[in-house]
Amino acid sequence: MCAGPLADGGALCSACAAHRRQAQTLGAETADRTVFVAYSAAGSQSDWDMHRYKAASPGPANPSWMRTAGLAAHFGVMHRTCLDAGQFGPVDAFAVVPSLGGRPTPHPLETLAAYLLPRLPAVALSAAAGDRGDRDQRRVLRPDFFAVSDHEAVHGRHIVLVDDTWVTGSHLQSAAAALRQAGAARVTGLVLARRLRPGWGTNADFIAEQLVRPYDIAVCPVNRHVE
Repeated sequence: MCAGPLADGGALCSACAAHRRQAQTLGAETADRTVFVAYSAAGSQSDWDMHRYKAASPGPANPSWMRTAGLAAHFGVMHRTCLDAGQFGPVDAFAVVPSLGGRPTPHPLETLAAYLLPRLPAVALSAAAGDRGDRDQRRVLRPDFFAVSDHEAVHGRHIVLVDDTWVTGSHLQSAAAALRQAGAARVTGLVLARRLRPGWGTNADFIAEQLVRPYDIAVCPVNRHVE
């Protein structure tokens, strides 16, 4: 589910397993599948880019924005149609995971989503009003953190849910559960970067042994094959 290493050989890591248990307790459903465009190792250039692309105005004056926008645009050109194939069927619309930290709108991710998914209509997903508690509460599955204003726009449809960085996946999975509660038939999580901390678990070995090739636009992140 999260494209991270599984040290114990299980089907899910501890965070994804916890999301599944929490969803069952709440009678909720998480994303049907997840797609990660690239990896980001903590402390690497890609990691800095995922922080800095939204720290300044988009455009040539922000190199991190330019690199991140290029990543999104390459996916949009090469692999957007791959999302329509297979058992999940064609996608109908997209939503962007909103910030829970009060970042002003529009979020730069909304512009990147248009590069990732050209010509696909957007549906509104917002951070719900109310107390969201401490940051630890944001690491559990909480569909009530998000609100879908137009249920008719998502009912019975396949929604692509876009986020920039996945660490534990709690925000995306909570937003996915909110979309499912609003009537979405399918939810595909589409994440620009899967962030890995080298000092956590077996991540260092995974990075050294598996992430040995530079980013290659010909490798499909949806179907895991070379185009």
